[in-house]
Amino acid sequence: MVQIETDVFIVGAGPAGASLACFLTNYGVMGLIISKASSTVRTPRSHYTNNATFECLRDIGLEEECRQLATPKELLMYSRICTTMGGEELSRTYNCGTDPNRYGEFKQASPCEQADLPQSVLEPILLRVATQNGFHLRWDCQFVSFHQDETTSKVHSVIQDVLTNQKITVISKFLCGADRARSVVARELQLPFNDTPGGGLALNVFVDADLNHILTPHSSGLIHILLHPTRPQPDFCSLAIARFVKPFTQWVFVMLARPNITAITATPSEILTHVHDLIGDPSVKVTLKRLSTWKINETYAERYTTPGKNNIFCLGDAVHRHPPFNGLGSNTSIQDAYNLAWKIGFVHQSLASLSLLDSYTAERQPIGKAIVKRANDTGRMHAKLFSLLGVPNPDTADKLQILSRLGDDKAQGEELRLAFQILVEGLDVERHGFGMEMNQLYQSDALYPDDETGPPPTNTGPPAHADLYYRESTYPGSRLPHAWLRAPAAGSKEPMISTHDLAGKGKFTLFTGIGGKKGWVEAAGMVKGLLGVEVVVHSIGWREDYRDVLFDWGRKRGVGERGAVLVRPDRVVAWRCDNVGGGDGWGEKLTRVMARILGRW
Repeated sequence: MVQIETDVFIVGAGPAGASLACFLTNYGVMGLIISKASSTVRTPRSHYTNNATFECLRDIGLEEECRQLATPKELLMYSRICTTMGGEELSRTYNCGTDPNRYGEFKQASPCEQADLPQSVLEPILLRVATQNGFHLRWDCQFVSFHQDETTSKVHSVIQDVLTNQKITVISKFLCGADRARSVVARELQLPFNDTPGGGLALNVFVDADLNHILTPHSSGLIHILLHPTRPQPDFCSLAIARFVKPFTQWVFVMLARPNITAITATPSEILTHVHDLIGDPSVKVTLKRLSTWKINETYAERYTTPGKNNIFCLGDAVHRHPPFNGLGSNTSIQDAYNLAWKIGFVHQSLASLSLLDSYTAERQPIGKAIVKRANDTGRMHAKLFSLLGVPNPDTADKLQILSRLGDDKAQGEELRLAFQILVEGLDVERHGFGMEMNQLYQSDALYPDDETGPPPTNTGPPAHADLYYRESTYPGSRLPHAWLRAPAAGSKEPMISTHDLAGKGKFTLFTGIGGKKGWVEAAGMVKGLLGVEVVVHSIGWREDYRDVLFDWGRKRGVGERGAVLVRPDRVVAWRCDNVGGGDGWGEKLTRVMARILGRW
C-alpha cells in the first residue's frame, strides 16, 4: 500500500479544514487535506461572516481579499416578513448590526465589519493559500479508518481514492477531522454526542432571478420570510425564506418542509413553479441552478477528542450541527480552527507540551454546545411567530383571516398586533446577536487567572443580554479588546492601527504602558532565554510605541500603566497583572505564567 507521511492530516476541505490549514502555515506546519467531494462547495451556503471571523482572516492577511468579494453589510440591512417578494410587507427590522441604536457598538468593538461571504467564495481562497504555503490537497478521497502507533503516537490513517479505489496510508503527527456532519473521524474516535431528535427537513433552491425592480434601494435586505397565504402550500414548503447570493440577481429560497416529511419527491419543475409563486411576479425569469436538502439538527459532541489520543481532533460541523439561524455555523467552525492551530503549531515546534492540546476541547466545546442551543432556540422562536401567523394551518382562509385581523381596530386586533411585535422584536437575538458572536470566555489550563481578585465578567440585565450585547474585558479567557492607536511617527493622514493588528501573527504579545516597557522587555528576554518562546512587547501611552489618542485602550485595558496584558497567538488574553514588584520579579513571574500556559511545568 502506498504511504504518505506528513505533519498534519486534515480530513475535510470546507471552512473548518481549509482555514485550519491556512492558520497552521503560520507556524511552518506542513500537511495534507483530503475531501470526498470533487471540488469546493457548489451552493452558496454559510454566507454570513461575522466580525470575529473576519478578525481571524485579518490575522493571516486575507481580510481585504475576502471583503472585496463579499457583499457589504449595508445591503444586508433589513430582515422582512411579507406575503411574497413583491407582496404586502408585514414587518421590517434592521439586520446585521445596521440598527442605528446598535451601529456604534459594533464599530467600537472590532476593527472588522461583518459581511455576506458565502462558503462557495471563501473556500477557494482558503485552499489556494493553504496549498501555496505547505499543504497538499487531494479531491475524491474518502477517509476509511485510523489507528495510533503506541510507540511513536503517530496516527496511521487509511484513505481511499473514490475514482480508482486505491487505498493509501497517511502517517501523521496529528489527525484533524473536519469532515462535516456524519463525520467518519468522529465516529472512529467514538466521540459521544448529545443529539436532540425531531429536526425537520429543508430544501435549498438556488436560482438566477433578477429582482432589482422589486427590491429598490430602500428595500435591500438579506432575509425575506415569505408567507404566501393565498394558496395551499405544497408538502415540501410550509414556509420559505429567501436570501440573495448576488444582489439582487441570484437567490437561495430555503423551503421548510411540513412536519413528518422525510423526503422531497417534487420534481424540479414543480419546485420552480413554487419559486415563481413566492416571487409574486410572473414576468420574472427564473433559472434553476441547483437543489439540495438538509436536516434541521440539534447535535453537539460532548468532547472534541478522546483521552489518550490528544493528537486527534474534530472541529466544525463534525462536532456541532444546527440550523442556520443566527449565522453561527461557518463562523464557529473557522474559530474552532483558529483556536486549535496555534496549539498544534507550538507543540509541533516543541515550544509547548502535549498537555496544551487538552485545552482545545475545554475551550471550544462549551462554545459549540452554546451555539447549537442558541440556533435551535431561535428556530423555536420563529416557530412561535409562524404559528401566530397561521403558517402551519393548511387552510388559506384561516391564514387570510389572521392577516386581516392585524388591521382590525377591535381588541382582538390590538392583541394580535402586540403579540406579533413582541415576537418579531424578540428575534433581535438572531439579527443582532453580538454577544453570542463575541462573548467567548474561555476557561482552561492554557490561561493564568490566578492573579485575579474578582470573578469573571458577566452581563448585566436580562439573560438575553448575554446573547445581544458584547461584554469587553481583559479578564483571562476574553478576546483582546479592540482599540484604535497611532504610531508616534504617523502623520495625520496615515491610518490608525488596532490592538488586534499588534497581536496574533503566531506570537504571544504583551501590552504595557508608561513606566512598564523596560521591565517587561527584560522579562520577555528571560522567557526567550529559558523557554525559547518569543513575547512581543508593545508599550501604549504618551510618546510610547503607540499612542492611545482616543483614550480607548486606557478604558479597556483593566490594569495600570505599568501593568501587563498578555495575549496568546489567537488574540485571547492569557494573563494580566497590575503589579509584580520590581527587579527580577517581572521576568520570574512572566516565565512562570508562560510555562504554565504552555504546559511546561
